[in-house]
Amino acid sequence: MSVIAFYTNCKDQTGNTMSAIAFATYLGIVQNQKTLFISTSINDNTIRQAFWGTPPKKRSGLFGPNTNVISENGIEGLDRVIRSNKIAPDIITDYTKVALKNRLEILMGYRGSEEQYRSIQKQYLQIANMASKCYDNVIIDIDKQLDMKTRFELTNAADVVVAMTTQKLENINDLITTMNDGVALKRQNSIITLGKYDENSKYNSRNISRNILKQKDIVNTIPYNTILFEAVQEGQIIDMFIKFLGIKGKDENTFFIEEIERLKKSVEEKIREQQLMK
Repeated sequence: MSVIAFYTNCKDQTGNTMSAIAFATYLGIVQNQKTLFISTSINDNTIRQAFWGTPPKKRSGLFGPNTNVISENGIEGLDRVIRSNKIAPDIITDYTKVALKNRLEILMGYRGSEEQYRSIQKQYLQIANMASKCYDNVIIDIDKQLDMKTRFELTNAADVVVAMTTQKLENINDLITTMNDGVALKRQNSIITLGKYDENSKYNSRNISRNILKQKDIVNTIPYNTILFEAVQEGQIIDMFIKFLGIKGKDENTFFIEEIERLKKSVEEKIREQQLMK
């Protein structure tokens, strides 16, 4: 129903993929809804590691590695289906990997050559549109390696864009300029979100809202959290969220969860605004 894109035009590391994973996992745990996470990456193991850990190395036989193995990479299969004009919304789930049963499914990024990636990435927009007909939430992690046309198609088609940036003043101003240009991002469906956030910085969300944007409480954050980065490397992200949600009292982990929840509410409010405009 709702397409939510995580996007950054920032050259510095914003933790865009990590933030998208965290948001999708949180939705999968706290909401009784079906969420699809679409990775648009190439040759990146981050998503697989986050949910299932690092797979064991394949054993080689007498004649080298066993190549007679069906690829687990769903995007390749979907690409073949689309090219044969047999695509339908309910087919997508056949090519996903289940992270949380009936709640969170993952469409893995592409693994292969850059040439084939350039061809396959043309299908992401159609896949997202199709998926929105059979999932409650479709979350797209827009990779920087996608070509500019594809990135802009995905941001413009999304119901909400979580626009990630850092706490560097130059990057914040660049993001605001991008939103004002209205090509890659549009103000009406974009949510400014600070990645790897440090509350103790001079450029915290309150000061940015008040002094730069001249408005109140419109900047969201994904706080930097060491345990999150460790959990993603160890395939423990679901267990991490369950543990965090059970913590009582106030610490950096409850602050992390509170900010994810605040982003969720901002996304829901933005979706309501978009629906009223239609």
